[in-house]
Amino acid sequence: MSREVDAPLRSDVRFLGRLLGEVLVEQEGEALFSVEEVIRKLSIRRRRGPRAGRSEAQKELVRQLEALPIEQAEPVLRAFAMYFRLVNIAEQHHRIRRARAHASSPGEPPQRGSLAAVMLAAKSAGVSADAMREALARLEVTLTLTAHPTEAMRRTVLEKLYRVARRLEERDRCRLLPREEEEARAAIREEITLLWQTDEVRREKPTVGDEVKNVLWYVEEIFWDLLPELPLELGRAFERAYGEPLDTLPMPLRIHAWPGGDMDGNPNVTPEVVEDALRGYRARGLRRWLGAVRELGGALSQSARHARVPEALITSLAADAIAMPGVAAQESAQTEGEPWRRKLRFVEARLAAALEGVEQERHAARQRAPQSRSIPPLSRGHASAIGSHAELGVAYRTTEELHRDLLLIADTLREANASNAGEKRARALAERVRVLGLSIAELELRAPAEDAVAAAAWLAGGGEETPGAARLLAALRKLAEAQREYGERASRTLILSMTQRAEDILAALTLARAAGLYDVDKQAVTVDIVPLFETHDALVSAPTILRTLLAHPEYRRHLAARGAQEVMVGYSDSGKEVGLLSASFALRKAQTELAKVSREARIALRVFHGRGESVARGGGPAQQAILALPAGSVAGRYKATEQGEALDHKYARPELALRTLELVVGGALLHTLGAEERSSEEDERRYMEAFEELAEEGRRVYRTLVWENPRFVDFFTTATPVDEIARLPIGSRPSKRKTGGLEALRAIPWVFGWTQTRAILPGWYGVGSALDAFAQREGGAELLVEMTKKWPFFRTVLDNVQMVLAKSDMEIAARYAALASPATRKAVWPAIEEEHARTVEWIKRLFGVKRLLDGNPTLQRSIDLRNPYVDPMSFLQVALLRRKRAGDTCCDRAILLSINGIAAGMRNTG
Repeated sequence: MSREVDAPLRSDVRFLGRLLGEVLVEQEGEALFSVEEVIRKLSIRRRRGPRAGRSEAQKELVRQLEALPIEQAEPVLRAFAMYFRLVNIAEQHHRIRRARAHASSPGEPPQRGSLAAVMLAAKSAGVSADAMREALARLEVTLTLTAHPTEAMRRTVLEKLYRVARRLEERDRCRLLPREEEEARAAIREEITLLWQTDEVRREKPTVGDEVKNVLWYVEEIFWDLLPELPLELGRAFERAYGEPLDTLPMPLRIHAWPGGDMDGNPNVTPEVVEDALRGYRARGLRRWLGAVRELGGALSQSARHARVPEALITSLAADAIAMPGVAAQESAQTEGEPWRRKLRFVEARLAAALEGVEQERHAARQRAPQSRSIPPLSRGHASAIGSHAELGVAYRTTEELHRDLLLIADTLREANASNAGEKRARALAERVRVLGLSIAELELRAPAEDAVAAAAWLAGGGEETPGAARLLAALRKLAEAQREYGERASRTLILSMTQRAEDILAALTLARAAGLYDVDKQAVTVDIVPLFETHDALVSAPTILRTLLAHPEYRRHLAARGAQEVMVGYSDSGKEVGLLSASFALRKAQTELAKVSREARIALRVFHGRGESVARGGGPAQQAILALPAGSVAGRYKATEQGEALDHKYARPELALRTLELVVGGALLHTLGAEERSSEEDERRYMEAFEELAEEGRRVYRTLVWENPRFVDFFTTATPVDEIARLPIGSRPSKRKTGGLEALRAIPWVFGWTQTRAILPGWYGVGSALDAFAQREGGAELLVEMTKKWPFFRTVLDNVQMVLAKSDMEIAARYAALASPATRKAVWPAIEEEHARTVEWIKRLFGVKRLLDGNPTLQRSIDLRNPYVDPMSFLQVALLRRKRAGDTCCDRAILLSINGIAAGMRNTG
């Protein structure tokens, strides 16, 4: 790092590193600290020392690490892993610091990718204020939070790091007195000591309930308070760009979640768990609404003596008094003459009654099936705060009922000339209710398509009842019960994983109706049935499948009632199957054709992007990825997964989360307006033809190695810690969908294994050969340069490859390769080495750089900072794997610690 703006980051890293050193000496003694320091300095010399001495530094580093006894290896691994967790916090804090610096300089250009930058770019592209208003009004951005089967950090560790981050923020924003500075330092040191004394490796695999609790922490602690901030930010950005107020502030964000409803390959998600999750999501949402309404009631102290009370409010209060005489009697003295506060007391009572009812239902269900618990119950503390309102109120059943009451409050406040005395707060709360519903997040159900087919056949008398079919049918019946009790918004999405045919969707339609998910008045099923196209063949077939469905009379009626067809595209399995380039081509072509089919049929389309964090699973910079999507494929609707491991570094702090949301919403907005950089139709056609050639060659090279080389599976299982990863207690879901070899392995542990070895093969293998082969044709090299400069999609693909290559280290990866037998290594490793070198050469050539990431110095510096601290863990992991495979039974915990540490250092798992 050399930039002046990074000086505070360097200072934070040094500060946290010193505190960690103090804790190591205090907890483990000078001897261990000295060993760690020798290893650290040798690793730095290997990377940054005089070139003549780097080889000797590596030899000495490896010698020291291989000689470490287990009782020293474990604390050394923990020390390096802890350092990375602290560095990650410092980097997150620096990102917030930079965003604040931009925001505090209104005369300067806005931060790249921010909503202000997006709207200024749109205006420059010719988008009028009215067109922007229209786009904002119809924009919907849905983030679906998922548990991650290889999320490597415990919740208790995340909470301690969160407190460290808050202390760093306090030091930065406030001019502390010497005494306060010392208190802050002591508090951070205490958290680091607690982290050191905390077991970072779970003793048991997390339950589904643990995963629900972890994901909902982000919703309750981060998203909840950001939801009203995002519309304000949109309003500020609009006014900055167009010089006029936006008037109606939009709320484009929707929060959905899978934990508790993801049955794909997870036998622990039973129908009873789904039922408990539905109630748990609702209970937590009601509790939040109750707090928000109570807070608003505390503010709205307007007296009938000083504000005119509209007739609509008087009528509503009279109706409430008749419906809830007990509440009216309790509140008659306390809120006499304060009509808006009195109205909110009735609202509060109805919310309290709804919450009490849900908790009673959960308790009764758990008495019947104790194993059904998906979320720990709420503390009973809320009951005393409610008083007797829970017993006296008439419970809200639907979102619309609460929204109507809050809207009445906002409208009557406006009539009473209180637009600056509570009306805006009430209206914002009403809008939040309208968008989010009564639950803390909207639960989605995911299940294998084959289970829907089997269940439909069984109901029709044409097949056997399989366990999967029975489980899905029972879960859908639980959804139907929830919709009857709470309204359709309790859960209204059924995703069919591994969809292969139109018949899969039609079977689910039949099954949903049989389960009771049916609106007699509309004559339509009350869930969106979402095909998930994951494999390469499924992506190729997706447009044909959609066209078949749209021609089916019953399904067309279903879509007319639902309003849109949602289609999910998976970025993981196709990449594992055919390699990065071929999967990227299939995904782009599928989205282009799906959009065309929906336009022809005049049916709205919502593409749901099942992205992971790694490049091999569709990861990369969020806004860049959205802007590179095919023209017309967003059209006001953008939906994507946010996986467990991504939540920490994208959403762990409110300011960080707001920046992430700005990037996502801004990208979806620009794309919807057609204001992003686009190639002409003719150039797009030429480029797609060229990319198809690249994809085919990339596929051939990739499959030759991964699927056709008879020794590859043996190499993968011996030269990576994939078997050890499978034993990590880090996810409720098995690492394989079913028994079998490479084809049964999920894409996430596939990428996780390669990331641990530092080869990260799924993110680049086949790219260099494809580029090389294409360049041999006449004009090929020139066309590749043109595509890199002019085609955002191609540039984004190659930019992501560049990032993966910069993170890789083939010298270390070669040490993992040496764990395989000589014959296996000889049959596989040379091809990997050659392809890596070929890909690096082509990426540097196309981007015109001497060193990878010369065009992104911030990321380049971050990787340079991290490498010397990841390297010792990698060298030690290789030594531990070798010991274990030689019969040493004492290495398991140290290996798991190394996996955790490398994951923290590389900033992603799978």
